[in-house]
Amino acid sequence: MSGIGVWGWYHLAFFGLFLPWVAVRSRRRLTEHGFPPRKAFFVSVILQQVIFGTMSLIVAYMEWIPLFPARLPSLSAALMAVVFLAGSVLVMRPLWRDAVARREPRVQLSMPSDTVERRLWVGVSVAAGIGEEISYRGVLYMLLLRLAGDPLTAAVAAAAVFGASHIVQGWKAVGITGMFALAAQALALYSGSLYLAMAWHVGYDLVAGLTYGRLAREVEEWKQGPPGAMV
Repeated sequence: MSGIGVWGWYHLAFFGLFLPWVAVRSRRRLTEHGFPPRKAFFVSVILQQVIFGTMSLIVAYMEWIPLFPARLPSLSAALMAVVFLAGSVLVMRPLWRDAVARREPRVQLSMPSDTVERRLWVGVSVAAGIGEEISYRGVLYMLLLRLAGDPLTAAVAAAAVFGASHIVQGWKAVGITGMFALAAQALALYSGSLYLAMAWHVGYDLVAGLTYGRLAREVEEWKQGPPGAMV
């Protein structure tokens, strides 16, 4: 037997099937009807992540999945997380700039433009970084490992599901998010816990959103030109 109880099957169905389906429908709806106000969207994302993370914690408890070991990650694992964060930002920064310059619609959902939105984005980054690591790199991975019996298969399947759940951001984002999910899973396995994967995830999301916002301001300032200039 797979060693998965009712709660585990519920988690697999919800995160593995239902949420990707919802993401596809959301992408279609946004394409047809436009994007919601950013502040309202940020608040909804925070609430969703809190709810989903709590659900996953309950499943972890019911399925005997340990998520938070008492020991701290090693120095080498911490350095690995720093390298991952620096590398991911360096790789993605040109893509962020290009997306802002081309005014990609999806970027509007990750572009805080004032003080309130930036504060909300911090909440989004923390909620997503903690909640998604618990749900995908923690609970979903362990359930898939019990089901498949192979760490690589479980990691690839969990990363594929995670990428599909981000289809709202576009097909390119699905591939990038899936690769980042594999890297986060490797970091979690190497360090023996989710702590560093969470830290990397929070840091990356925070830098990405704030960078999108700053790049958007730079583009607008460039378009307007210096004071008194003809535009």
